[in-house]
Amino acid sequence: MREMMERAGNSHLLTVLSYKNAGHLIEPPFTPFTRASTFKSVTNPPFTMMALWGGELVAHSRAQDDAWRKTPVFLRENLYVGMKPGASFSNL
Repeated sequence: MREMMERAGNSHLLTVLSYKNAGHLIEPPFTPFTRASTFKSVTNPPFTMMALWGGELVAHSRAQDDAWRKTPVFLRENLYVGMKPGASFSNL
């Protein structure tokens, strides 16, 4: 993704968050931590597949909290550029 953004001249729009020992599935904080999930395929006949998310409990939980706090800040800074300062987001 970084290379694609650089080629397009948009690397200044890319924010990369990296968390040591966090898993691949960063969800909202306080979501139960799970290292793996199972899914049924949509093929005929269906089969069960497993996704391994990885991560360590404490590191992953801290990553979820940090990423969740940074997400609305990023969205405000990048999606609502034309809004008046102090405008309420509750009216959107």
